[in-house]
Amino acid sequence: MRNVQRYASVVVAMWLFAGCVGDKGVAPATQPAGETLGPVVVSPRNAVMAIGESLTVHVAAMSLSGTPITTFDSVLYLLQNVTDTLRVRVTTNGQITALSPSGINNPVLLQVVVFKGGVARADLALIQVTETAIPGATLSIQPVPPDSAKIAWGDTKEIDPLIQNVTTGEAVVAPTVRYDYGPGDSLTLQCYAPTLAPVGRFTQAQLQLTDCGQNGNAGTVWYNQIHAFKKGTAWIHAYVWVYGAMQHDSVQYTISNPYDAPVQAGPSQFQASQPARSSVFIAPGGTIYFLNGFNAALGASVTFTLDNPSAALATDPPSPLGGTSGNITTLTPGQQATRKFVTPGVYHWTATVSGGVPPYTGATSTGTITVE
Repeated sequence: MRNVQRYASVVVAMWLFAGCVGDKGVAPATQPAGETLGPVVVSPRNAVMAIGESLTVHVAAMSLSGTPITTFDSVLYLLQNVTDTLRVRVTTNGQITALSPSGINNPVLLQVVVFKGGVARADLALIQVTETAIPGATLSIQPVPPDSAKIAWGDTKEIDPLIQNVTTGEAVVAPTVRYDYGPGDSLTLQCYAPTLAPVGRFTQAQLQLTDCGQNGNAGTVWYNQIHAFKKGTAWIHAYVWVYGAMQHDSVQYTISNPYDAPVQAGPSQFQASQPARSSVFIAPGGTIYFLNGFNAALGASVTFTLDNPSAALATDPPSPLGGTSGNITTLTPGQQATRKFVTPGVYHWTATVSGGVPPYTGATSTGTITVE
């Protein structure tokens, strides 16, 4: 697993100002949505700097109704790790000066907190510091073969950015990027949503209104990663301040059905009152794992019969159990067989139990495999 920087409530000298925000950490009086601070976005969100370089971080804000907010009560700039005070210097107006190299996969985490009308919101910038600048460096997030701009829904994908001089080959080692994507694509993809340190009485939940897609079942998505929710297409954008100039690259990703899925026959699929139906979806060329999910103590064998056995092709390597292609012959408890489906369509299967004990003996269960 990536060595992700853990977050600490340690900040630069401006933290002294945070002592003044405690009495702001109360629920504001009711006010119109158009006047209430909504999401804030720091710019640049990603930066690669050489020692001695400086840049100024800016912040843009919207109200809860989506109108721009341009004036704030105050803005606070915090470093989330005490060691980052050795890598960059940050002033009270958001100017960053690079002091020493940052670690591999361990960027400087600069949290920018905006206060207005008793409400606080925050965003996070990732800053990587190198010893020297690379002249003529450009940014690319294009897939390098055999990789491609494809991902199956339910999967998490690492997209490694490349920042290099294409002529000399000199490159930034392991750059880290927060990805953005096009309007509406947050319903299709999840990207890195930062963990924010609490400020005064403001919790992370109060500080963070992210534009990054979220899904409770997706798990944690770190920088350089995306997670796909459903089929479709989505544009991935990388915006990185590279040695004094903003660089941008984008790729349109295609999100397909998964390339493998299980079909299980076990006790829950053979309830006497209402046998469970199973429906799975895979991409063309995907693999189905047919599994006998009965406990060995029940001694129940299972066969799977397909309405179109010719569509169930051998996998590579072929299945050592249940036959190599077509219908799945007898599987004992815990065994599985694999089949590859390349032709789009809807395929029906029937699982039949033999042996075992009532009510399972002779019971059947059905389901479908959709290839699209």
